[in-house]
Amino acid sequence: MFSNSQIKEFFKNQTVFLTGGSGFLGKILMEKLLRECEEIKKIYVLLRPKKGKTPEQRFKELFNHPCFDVLKSKHTNHLEKVFLVNGDCNEPLLGLAEQDVAILLKETTCVIHAAANVKFDQTLKEATSYVRATKDLLEFAKRMLNLKVFVFVSTAFSNCVHSHITEQFYEPPMKPEKLLDLVNILDDDTLQAITPQLLNTWPNTYVYTKSVSENLIKTIGADLPITIVRPAIVISTIAEPIPGWIDNFYGLVGVSSGAALGVIRSMNANPNYRAPLVPVDYVSNCILAAAWKRGRSDTTTIYNYVGHENNQITWGRYMRILEEQGWNVPPEKILWYFSFKIRKNRLWHKFCVFFLHTVTAYMVDFVLLCLGRPTLAVEKYRRLNRTLDLLAYFGTKTWKFDDGNVVELWNDMNDADKRQFCFNMENIDFNSYGRHLVMGARYYLFHETPATIPKAKRKMNMLFFVHYTVIGVFWYILFKLIKFFLSLFF
Repeated sequence: MFSNSQIKEFFKNQTVFLTGGSGFLGKILMEKLLRECEEIKKIYVLLRPKKGKTPEQRFKELFNHPCFDVLKSKHTNHLEKVFLVNGDCNEPLLGLAEQDVAILLKETTCVIHAAANVKFDQTLKEATSYVRATKDLLEFAKRMLNLKVFVFVSTAFSNCVHSHITEQFYEPPMKPEKLLDLVNILDDDTLQAITPQLLNTWPNTYVYTKSVSENLIKTIGADLPITIVRPAIVISTIAEPIPGWIDNFYGLVGVSSGAALGVIRSMNANPNYRAPLVPVDYVSNCILAAAWKRGRSDTTTIYNYVGHENNQITWGRYMRILEEQGWNVPPEKILWYFSFKIRKNRLWHKFCVFFLHTVTAYMVDFVLLCLGRPTLAVEKYRRLNRTLDLLAYFGTKTWKFDDGNVVELWNDMNDADKRQFCFNMENIDFNSYGRHLVMGARYYLFHETPATIPKAKRKMNMLFFVHYTVIGVFWYILFKLIKFFLSLFF
């Protein structure tokens, strides 16, 4: 039975075209639509070949992810409403076949453009492919006969060169047409060489191209029923469909996981600065609510979804919660005792990274070489250190975000929708959420069941003893060396 949910009523008999459906956020969006909006008509999911698998193979495997287990237990016929569309955001016109174009133009009523390459170290050419995809999709949407809403999923950091970010459009670092022409004209080596000059004060190609894409929304999409949702740092689910679900090691999740394993020992961030972390299921709910509201208004609205002003968490508190939970439920795969620290001073952080990461990596590879095994530590730490450098920008700066539109959206929802499509973070218990984060990472990323916790705790205690023994020996040797050299001169 339907409640008096206005959001459910909006999606009743709608046909959604979803890009990015195989991504972290895309899976949760699709799951929520299928589980809660039972009378949705169809969902078309754009998928490309990847890692040797065809779109058909990826589509079949997509629903094997644990985030769909609750849906499958409630709706055994869930696949009847989901349809594969072969395509690729890296290709002109999304790589769509003529027959698919005809179907989508005729049937689509809602577009949710969530496709993105969230890797911060992608080349400008790779990142710009999503600018072109956004341009092509906007032109495509103009021809859709029954379009009610077009949701563009951006990022709260799309204009991060400004310290105060409002819910308005900003001038992009480069006009979209100029950037697309530049990428088409220049060869890869030349483009890579001039990328630092093009980025200037922008920290990476991801946020740079998101800003450019927003300008496309403003210009090409001016006559379309568009809304933009800008989520901040998206992390594990807090409630739905299962608490703590996560499927990737990107960005902050990768750093947190590396810290839990004892591999990463330093991060350059200000522990007192706000960490704008948002659960992926709340982001999904905000997107669906924004679509509902745009469907009944004539205004293009931008939503900075960054958490709640009255319930913020700092980087320092976030890491303390993870450390506490790391003691309670450490991963069995832990390689060394948890000795991760947030360091505000960049030079001190770099010094620690050199000795705790780089030197350690060479020592490990030396041992592996002596054992006749392939070396791997130096290369892995090089990538980890690169990720830490890219994340440092967001940990050492603070922003003022306006989120009045998000507050207004929440206030416009009725009680049923606030229960079923919750995204209000005012009353989140971050300690409880932290437990879900750690347990989710153990289970979904490390594939460790709760039964392994006692063994993991014993291993943690042993590594604690070894860790401080090594530190004690190091300082003892250093003391002896200093004493020896002093005796030579005095």
